[in-house]
Amino acid sequence: MALTLLTQASIWFGVDGERHRALAALTAATLTAPVAVRRRWPAPVGTWVPAMSALDHTWFTTTSIGYPLANFLAMYALAVWTRTWQFVVGLGALAAATLLPPAITGKNLTIGWDFLAIVIVVMLFVRRVVGDRDRRAKLAERERDVAAREAVLGERARIARELHDAIAHNVSMMVLQAGAERRVLDDGRGATREVLEAIERTGRSALTEMRRLVGMLRTERADPLAPQPGLGDLPALVTQLREAGLPVDFSVDGEHPALPVGIELSAYRIVQEALTNVLKHAGKARATVRVRYTTDAVELEIADDGQASAATELAAIGGHGLVGMRERVTLYGGRFSAGRRPEGGYAVHVLLPVR
Repeated sequence: MALTLLTQASIWFGVDGERHRALAALTAATLTAPVAVRRRWPAPVGTWVPAMSALDHTWFTTTSIGYPLANFLAMYALAVWTRTWQFVVGLGALAAATLLPPAITGKNLTIGWDFLAIVIVVMLFVRRVVGDRDRRAKLAERERDVAAREAVLGERARIARELHDAIAHNVSMMVLQAGAERRVLDDGRGATREVLEAIERTGRSALTEMRRLVGMLRTERADPLAPQPGLGDLPALVTQLREAGLPVDFSVDGEHPALPVGIELSAYRIVQEALTNVLKHAGKARATVRVRYTTDAVELEIADDGQASAATELAAIGGHGLVGMRERVTLYGGRFSAGRRPEGGYAVHVLLPVR
């Protein structure tokens, strides 16, 4: 818009196109207006504008800075944002528009050749330099996307491995209790015995399939066998972090109800990961952990007052810590948010529904 206004002002209030102002104004508009859409259609704009600029320079007097600016912007789009064949076609159109009018009118072609040679060299240079930069940027972006997808898959596999032992323990207890009850039944309760036998068979089959499924997720390194932690282990975790040099304020609101083992484990891991990020990346900071139990959810808030909150965020993303937290919350249909606080520091908020 600005370029169009500049050229029109030079035509109607200046010396440009003095003998044919209407035609000069129309030509200038067709030259400058397409620049606004050069990013969307770089080949047509990059071909049309330089060609029209060469013709306009031959036909009319051009003193406004709008003409060369529009031309340079269009040539940049042609050099950087087009495919090879489009670039070649655009250069051909520019060469024709630059050389044909002087040849037809009998004017000296030396200036046209010199201008064309300089333009082609500059455009080839820009295409090479900026093209390489854009290709590297796109490659880096693809690598980041692949790394993010791999991180998600890795976190899901790790969560599945952690949940396996807890779920397998509960199913095993169901099978054992059904078997024990079946053995003490008298002969007159055959229907109940059959039901318990069916429970045993189904439970054992479920355990077998679960081990086979989770076996596909096992890494080459054997995972250590240990009881999975829960929310009741948070005081011990807080103590460990304090001993490591991180001041942590810990508070609990409400009574700790009986929760599914998966939610216990996920909540513990979220707090553990968040505090680890604070310890590693927040500098000299103080952390606060709040756990709130309601009738239908568990709420977690892990915050710090560190000044290196930006570094904390980048490190958490790069180390896939936020990916793991988000995956655990998504598993149970909860809500997750993390970011810098207005007053400084970083905060993680989690809501895990229990019903």
